[in-house]
Amino acid sequence: MSGSEGRISEVGKIAEHEDAAHEKRNWVRLTFDCNDHCVFCLDAHTHNGEMRDRGEVKAQILDGRRKGATRLILSGGEPTIHPNFVDFVRLGRLAGYSKIQTVTNGRLFKYAPFITRAIDEGLSEITFSIHGPNSKVHDALVGTKGAFEEELQGLKNALADGRVIVNIDVVINRANVRHLPEMLRMYTEMGVKEFDLLQVVPFGRAFTDGRDTLFYDLGEARPYLQEALAYSKRPDVHIWMNRFPPQHLEGYEHLIQDPYKLEDEVRGRKEEFARLLDGGEWLDCREPQRCKYCYLQRLCDTLEGVLDTVDSIDETDGAAFSVVRVDTEWESKQPQVFGGDPASLRKKRPAGVAPDPAPEPSEAAPEKPEKGKRRTLPVIPAGPMRAAPPKSLGDVEQHAEVLWVKAPDLTRARQALERFPHVRRVELELDDVAGVAADLDGRKVERVVVRHAEQAAELLSRDEGFEVALDLIRANEAWLLSLQSAPSRLVLRQPSYERLTEAAEHDLDLRPFFEKLVKDIPVEGVPACISGRPPRARPRTLDTAMMSVDGRVEIFRFARRYLREHYRTKSLRCGECAHDAQCDGLHINFVRAHGYAVMEPVARSAAAAE
Repeated sequence: MSGSEGRISEVGKIAEHEDAAHEKRNWVRLTFDCNDHCVFCLDAHTHNGEMRDRGEVKAQILDGRRKGATRLILSGGEPTIHPNFVDFVRLGRLAGYSKIQTVTNGRLFKYAPFITRAIDEGLSEITFSIHGPNSKVHDALVGTKGAFEEELQGLKNALADGRVIVNIDVVINRANVRHLPEMLRMYTEMGVKEFDLLQVVPFGRAFTDGRDTLFYDLGEARPYLQEALAYSKRPDVHIWMNRFPPQHLEGYEHLIQDPYKLEDEVRGRKEEFARLLDGGEWLDCREPQRCKYCYLQRLCDTLEGVLDTVDSIDETDGAAFSVVRVDTEWESKQPQVFGGDPASLRKKRPAGVAPDPAPEPSEAAPEKPEKGKRRTLPVIPAGPMRAAPPKSLGDVEQHAEVLWVKAPDLTRARQALERFPHVRRVELELDDVAGVAADLDGRKVERVVVRHAEQAAELLSRDEGFEVALDLIRANEAWLLSLQSAPSRLVLRQPSYERLTEAAEHDLDLRPFFEKLVKDIPVEGVPACISGRPPRARPRTLDTAMMSVDGRVEIFRFARRYLREHYRTKSLRCGECAHDAQCDGLHINFVRAHGYAVMEPVARSAAAAE
């Protein structure tokens, strides 16, 4: 059995995790206060002792349910210190949430009547934040003497009740990473079977007070992490990795955080992203010394690149894109936006305060980035950036050389083309290719993207000039391997998927496939170390699916497209590869389904000899 097949054999457990991760959640903050003082607290600077207004919390709970959320998560600060905590649990049950969860330090649950009343009213899951195996480690991290014993009693009360799901959050940091295996052993023996292991991140007090004491070398900590992760192989133990760098989970790729959960992270900071996209004010954390520790760095880097692309519309020396992508069905699929964290409104860079300087002169940003190249951080001026005005279709069209239309069929594609009357070159990505020809109402069709080999064969059999791009999926493998020579107009592309289970179902076993495939067929989206040929790059594209109907980049549309297409990763071993600088790796869900092992670095000497 190959490593890929071995991973997918756990599909039942993986599918269970995936369904849970994709559940629609409504995170509701109850307080701006806490009875602990954790050194790694994400939003300690927003804690002012306030309890959120009862009516405000009620409105947020009901709004999320109306918009389809099925899991209510009551959080803080510390949620249980709100005087109406149990009332909010009851409201969630009456509103129709199927699951009501709280994330808590659990100290107040040492009082048996309190936890019993909360469970009686509908509390169905308790996540205890416990960060050590004993008082010495835990109390030092949470800044409260005696906290461990109180929390341990709360945990015992929850387990003894037996009606609630009980799990434990652990923020992994330099002070406790060596204790992680001991913690999992201790708490599994107590009866806890589910753990959320969260990587310490550079927000709040973790960075202001703990940057020199909390952050650790993942390579040095590998033996302790590997011993802890081995618990995930037990059929009755569930481990979730949160905010953990994917490349450090080689061998445990199925534990890489479901990318869908990044939407929760974006939702929790939606007010900050709105200030960026509507007012030009970057997130207060966007600094080189922080970003290198942050799980959101690639998302923010990609967002910056998208904003550069959009802003280039107004530049006199030409736009930074040649292709405009339009998805005719995208807008109708957008869910209603709900939730958000009022603390996000309080996370604002003080006026006139510049970000921390870059630690090395080489990281300083140039006055103006060279077109087509990434800006190096820091990218944030002391004052607010200029907010880009909305872009009309006319603004976009005057720079588009090619229009890429994704649609169910030619009829829907034509409707999209009508909005861009002056773009004469077209790429089509269609479910149904009936009626496609090189001439489309006076426009030149240059490329047609198809899913199935039968469609590709039929289009290639015609005397047309357009390129045919075919998805690399299992259903197409036999036809592709039957080719005796490379069709002149055929190109292969690696698709990406929203779910690991979709990738596991459809992806080819790429390495043996390319060992058998005829040479000279261009490939997109597959690293050279796998395909045996450099991947063909796509032109810079402005994806209108990332924009709202009024022409602004919108954070949730951007995040969904990022997760579907742009969230890619490489093995740590790839740093040794001759192609490393030009390679973007593979989509995160391919790696979650099949592992990093498929990537094998190409020696620089071997690449030079080719």
